[in-house]
Amino acid sequence: MKYVIYFVMLLLLLSTNSYAQCYDVFGREADCPTENDSLVIYSNALKVYEFYEKNPDYTKLKSIRLKTKQDVMDCFYQLENALDSFNIRWQLRERVLNGEDIPSVLMTRDGKNINKEDYYQYIDSYRFYQRELENGILNISSPFPIYDIRISPLLVNSYENRLSNDEYNGDFVNVALYVPVTVKPYNMLSDSERVIRAKILEGRFPVVIKKELPKKKKVVIPKVKREVKDTSLLENANITYVPPAFEKGPYYTQPPYGALPFYFYNYYGAGALGGYMIGRKFRKVLPTDEYYWAVPEWIKDLLKDNKKLEQYLIITLGNYYEGIYE
Repeated sequence: MKYVIYFVMLLLLLSTNSYAQCYDVFGREADCPTENDSLVIYSNALKVYEFYEKNPDYTKLKSIRLKTKQDVMDCFYQLENALDSFNIRWQLRERVLNGEDIPSVLMTRDGKNINKEDYYQYIDSYRFYQRELENGILNISSPFPIYDIRISPLLVNSYENRLSNDEYNGDFVNVALYVPVTVKPYNMLSDSERVIRAKILEGRFPVVIKKELPKKKKVVIPKVKREVKDTSLLENANITYVPPAFEKGPYYTQPPYGALPFYFYNYYGAGALGGYMIGRKFRKVLPTDEYYWAVPEWIKDLLKDNKKLEQYLIITLGNYYEGIYE
């Protein structure tokens, strides 16, 4: 009898595992990451984290904590946008190397183009290698970060190389990081590491509990009989419905769903958000947008001059560009 019970329990366990479902950071159904998947991310995270945190050549400027699921999604969207930006820069460098005169293109110090494989490498449908969110200067001697869209990074850190005698002087790094102890397979953690991990992850991705709102009292509006005495003005009139104006409130204008952030770069390789690509059209960052305050003045001046703006967009995007989104 005990063998029958054991068999039933084993069957239930197997059936439960077969229906186990995981999701990636975008909320899409995905294969659950295995212990080995976590171990790969952990081993890589150790190298990347220690390289920047313990490297005297790089000074940490700031650290941003990814607190919510939306923060993590935005981080991966930024990685996608950084790859698009790198590909555009790579194509522009190729055009310069083929003899075109494009003054705004930032070339490498050795006058050569950067190998695409040094910035990004596809592994499979879940994992990829990608250097960083900035690609003006690439330190290819640094560990190559690996990302898994089923496993959430915890930080986006900024570093800068300020050594005047270093070949990577001026290298600004904006990199998404996994904190090693948070991705290390759980059964490999020591007791002290489990305490540290729990403290780091405490309160992350809080569950939103819907509270029942108090019921509103029903307001009875007395019916009023309205009579129109003179109908001569209404006969055969071409009446157009005008919707009531919305009340003004603390709301920001937002680009349409699916719009891709577009970054402007100056001669020194420093980049900042200046608009969005909606299909092949460029939509400016508006003064009513939430992050307009963070747009540098040189980009704001460029956005005000449509002629110069068009020149920049044509040089950067080529035939892909189809005009300014109104």
